[in-house]
Amino acid sequence: MLKNGLFLVSIGLIMFLFSVNPAKQQYDFLLMTSSIFFITSGGILFFKGIKENKEEKHNGN
Repeated sequence: MLKNGLFLVSIGLIMFLFSVNPAKQQYDFLLMTSSIFFITSGGILFFKGIKENKEEKHNGN
């Protein structure tokens, strides 16, 4: 889950970078909204994976 979360965060950050049109200085709000969704869902998966890894190390499995 750690790698999947980091992958989603990186895709979301790339999408966020391309959500602005430099020629017209306008934002693409659909792309920005979906990038924020990817960033938050990837962050949730990442922190959930960290929590599971800590529990596995604590239990010795």
